[in-house]
Amino acid sequence: MKKAVMYGAGNIGRGFIGKIFAESGYEVCFLDIDQVLIQGLSQKRSYTVHTVSNDEDDYTTVVGVYGVDGRSRQAIEEIATCDIMATAVGVNVLPHIIPNIVLGIQLRIKRGGKPLNIILAENQIDVDQLVGEWISKELSETEKKWADENLGLVEASIGRMIPPLTEEERKKDPLLIAVEPYESLPVNSLGFKGKIPELVGLVPFSPFDFYVKRKLFLHNMGHSICAYLGHEKGYEYIYEAIEDSEVYLVVSQAMEESVKALHKEYPKIPIKEIEENKEDLLYRFGNRALKDTIFRVAGDPTRKLRINDRLVGAALYCLNQGVIPERIVEGIVSAYHYNQPRDPSSVGVQKMIDQYGIEEVLERVSGIERDSQLGEMILRKYFQKI
Repeated sequence: MKKAVMYGAGNIGRGFIGKIFAESGYEVCFLDIDQVLIQGLSQKRSYTVHTVSNDEDDYTTVVGVYGVDGRSRQAIEEIATCDIMATAVGVNVLPHIIPNIVLGIQLRIKRGGKPLNIILAENQIDVDQLVGEWISKELSETEKKWADENLGLVEASIGRMIPPLTEEERKKDPLLIAVEPYESLPVNSLGFKGKIPELVGLVPFSPFDFYVKRKLFLHNMGHSICAYLGHEKGYEYIYEAIEDSEVYLVVSQAMEESVKALHKEYPKIPIKEIEENKEDLLYRFGNRALKDTIFRVAGDPTRKLRINDRLVGAALYCLNQGVIPERIVEGIVSAYHYNQPRDPSSVGVQKMIDQYGIEEVLERVSGIERDSQLGEMILRKYFQKI
């Protein structure tokens, strides 16, 4: 049987990519440092996926899996001998798994060097270039030549939302994972070396920048604005916020601004297709069974307000495409007003505003000058809201 290595046995690893590998006919080796997960996967050789939505409630058993400690020598052996690989560890952990990936590649080369494609399911723009640079630094010139010809680093856009489990559910089955029905996995078709593998739900696409921007400036942006507006109205869950007609209107119109900008940059992609994605996202935000909290989605506003992230980045993107982001600016202002005592990032932003004023904080946090077009739009709306 073909073997896939899934580096990261968390939400995306078990709930999405690992499941895709298994359903596509691969035996799946999960690499992780969580001993409960690793031992459980190796003992049961399976785990359960709970698909939840307003319309369905389904349990699926994923079979043909096992776990290996990501810090072990065996992990290097698994990388050296697999047919395909993916990572889903998070951008903060990613640098720490590079040494093992390099050792696996080097062992692979010594044993004949069959090509390897690694799907990078990480929420980081240009993650393929970043990982490529990290790996290249550790390789000899001969190994670099092999990597240029045989190592595929494939950027992926992860659109699936994973709901949290209750403590009771975790105790009952530590391997259980809950997911929404969405199963599409867009990947950069140009990242593969050799034939693109046949995987369930795989959507190879080029130019892949479209999917990266669609995920960040449509999905993530709309989700965040829904959370910040929902917090202002005292809601606990995302589905409660999107069911509010006033919130829905702002979120929908903000997303429409990104739809127009995306179509302007990528006119070959029918605007109807982008609109359909927007409507699907709005429907998915209303999935009560996800139990997705405002607190989770609104968390860490400092990061979400950066110049290249989902809010300010989306507004700048629209302006660059000639679209005025009036509704996105409402979301940015709502994020700057977000005051959540349980969120250190939120507390920090509010303290900065009290100490320095919103004009300076806008420059410090978002990198936006107060007298720029976007700066003036944000400040005008901010002071109107006080």
